[in-house]
Parts: sequence; C-alpha cells; structure tokens
Amino acid sequence: MSDEEVQVRPIDFVRDEQPLKTLLNDRDKMRLEHAEPALNDGDCFIYVAAERGVPVGWAIVHLNYRDDQDWEPDEDGRAYQSGDNAYLENIEVTARFRSQGLGAKLITAVEDEARRRGKRNLWLHTSENNFKAHQLFERQGWQHETSVYPAWKPGARMRVYKKTL
Repeated sequence: MSDEEVQVRPIDFVRDEQPLKTLLNDRDKMRLEHAEPALNDGDCFIYVAAERGVPVGWAIVHLNYRDDQDWEPDEDGRAYQSGDNAYLENIEVTARFRSQGLGAKLITAVEDEARRRGKRNLWLHTSENNFKAHQLFERQGWQHETSVYPAWKPGARMRVYKKTL
C-alpha cells in the first residue's frame, strides 16, 4: 500500500456517506448518521481512509458531549468529551487493509486534529479481548488506564486507553 493508493482525509459527507455505509455494520451506520449534526456544529470530526477515493476505513472523534448521539448516560463518557478531552468513539479499517499501517495513519490524523482543536487528551474504549487493537494503540503511545464494565455494554469488559497529546 503506497501513500498514493490510500489517503487519510476529513470526511466529505456528500462524497463519502454512501460508500462508507457499505463497509459499516448497522451500529456504525447509525453512528455516522447521528454524527452529521455534531460534525456541522464542530462538536466532532471524522477522518476517512480512502483508496482511489473510495472509503476503506474511518475514525470518529467527539470533542463535546451531546445528548443526540444515542449514548447511554455515562459520567465517564461525559468527562472524556469535555474540557481538554476528546473521545475516539470508533476506528475501523476494512479487513483487506488491516495490518498495513492504515489504522496507525488514521490514529495519527485524529491525534493531530484533536491537538489542533486544543485538546490535550484523547480517550477510547476497546474490548478487553481485542489484542490487535491493544497492540496498535500501545505502539502509538496510548496508555491502558483501566478496565471497566460500562453501563452501555453490559457484561463486556472494556479497556480504557488514554493518549496525552
């Protein structure tokens, strides 16, 4: 994969929404739909990894907590999206492009953008058993802060990671 083949850039909803939905599961399609008002208000940003203009991955970061994002009320979630904090809600790369550095490129892009927008910390949750994600985040300098059973995912142990920007 060369840099000319896959580019990481801010989302263009007109161009990217429908192609992106072809690679997303139902929950992520809903995330994308709910994010548009937050994106328009400057409360989140989305980066897309695209091969020849077609999305093959994405990352969504929330800068300010919003009640219209279909989240379970959660004090940690509010804290991770306020003040100097931003929350990496989701990052995904299609199977064909995994383990080729594209996840790292998306992470670097969202870290740079969060920093540009004045954030000092990025937070995320990932499944306790998602070892590839743990390796990726740790290689990128993220710190495993704690493990929790969040109210929004009953019975699922999740790791909380933090990146100081």
